[in-house]
Amino acid sequence: MRKFTRYMVLAIAIGQLSACKTTGDTPVQTTKHPDNVTARVGAALEKAASQSGSRTAGLIALEKKYKRDSADPAKALAYANGLRQANYLNRASLILTPFAKSGDVYPGINTEISMISLGLGNYDSAEIYAQNAILQNPEDHNAYQNLGIALDAKEMHPEAERAFRKGLEHWKGNPTTIMNNLALNLATQGFIDEAIEVLERAQALSPDRIEIERNLRIIRTLNER
Repeated sequence: MRKFTRYMVLAIAIGQLSACKTTGDTPVQTTKHPDNVTARVGAALEKAASQSGSRTAGLIALEKKYKRDSADPAKALAYANGLRQANYLNRASLILTPFAKSGDVYPGINTEISMISLGLGNYDSAEIYAQNAILQNPEDHNAYQNLGIALDAKEMHPEAERAFRKGLEHWKGNPTTIMNNLALNLATQGFIDEAIEVLERAQALSPDRIEIERNLRIIRTLNER
């Protein structure tokens, strides 16, 4: 049972990394506001895609902005985010990693690199960058989730649980995704009843999320054995 649920955690993680986030239309700015950098990066990608008519065209638009000023960390972050969502993970890592080596890392960069590292299966790297992001902003809920996913992949399940719970504590918006990952982590540790409780709360928040219903059904079946 543990092996099966651990693979489920990784499947959910990869799905989350490649998913497109729905955000507002606020453009990326160079002013540092750690709490909403990720949202603004996502907004830049969505805005570029909608204005250009397709995600590919949107990515090209972000690339042009980046090439006009490749030293601008905000433009590099937006472009790397677009590359990651288009599954050009190595290219995204190549562009963004140099910015993480500076003394004053632009907010959101460590979190984005941790997401890229997860997509590449580099869990040690993902853990390090997620921890750096948390040190930079202790309320970065995405960084806590990335840390939890990386630790789960390394079979450090109690530590991953703490990361997921901390991320849930600071989560902004609908917490269904991190609740799903927390529930799968709990199931992996054998805490089936608690996992079911978390998934039921997630389902109440997002009744149309198919993966929540599926995981709830699977874990309930495990509980009956």
